[in-house]
Amino acid sequence: MMALCSMAGYSLCALVQEGPHIMGLIIALLVVWLAFVIVGFVVKALLWLALVGIVLFIATGIYGAFRSRASRTG
Repeated sequence: MMALCSMAGYSLCALVQEGPHIMGLIIALLVVWLAFVIVGFVVKALLWLALVGIVLFIATGIYGAFRSRASRTG
């Protein structure tokens, strides 16, 4: 992880290593994706936005679940 941190830069590594703060970010992303879904379904011309929102909502939820499980075991 340290080699990855030195290549990626400190700010990215600080974000990844923050335990409780990352869950707040995940929840914020879930809210944003849900807003995309609602706007996409309300405005029919933006149906693609709803589909992108659904995919991102599911992906973020799965990432958050794995991240939460890893923090409890590790």
